[in-house]
Amino acid sequence: MSTSVLRTADAWWVHTREGAVRIDTDAETTAQLLADRRAIEGATGDAVPVASLSLLSPVTVPCRVVAQMTNFVSHVRDAGMNPDTVPLTFFRKSSGSISGPHDDVVKPAHVRLLDYEVEIGLVFGASMPVGTDVTADNLADHIAGLVVTDDGAIDLGRQRTTVRWTR
Repeated sequence: MSTSVLRTADAWWVHTREGAVRIDTDAETTAQLLADRRAIEGATGDAVPVASLSLLSPVTVPCRVVAQMTNFVSHVRDAGMNPDTVPLTFFRKSSGSISGPHDDVVKPAHVRLLDYEVEIGLVFGASMPVGTDVTADNLADHIAGLVVTDDGAIDLGRQRTTVRWTR
């Protein structure tokens, strides 16, 4: 069973068929909410229309954002690289790149191309010290949830720089 969690400036919510039900928690961060899972499971009360909420990112800052750059062969080719020689590549992004689902993405005047990529983000709910071996068998022990993201990237000619990670 999956549970969709929403966040506003003053509360966390569970998305139900009837609308959004407020979670009774003092959690201010995603990590604190994950530590209070009983509150999520026990959310009851009157539902409000989701459209009436001013939603924020369910991922709070500061946080560690890690992105995978070369996740499929066609993407490597599209970037002008050889998939036979390019390793699986990860990179860090600033937690300042987190924004809400309705926030503006501003294209700086010097940017020639603003590209977007729909991505799936993994929310890790367990400590993962350097050297942690995550396998298909223990993945569920580490992943607390998924977020749909829009990875906006700018093209400054030959250099590509990511500017926004949202939703």
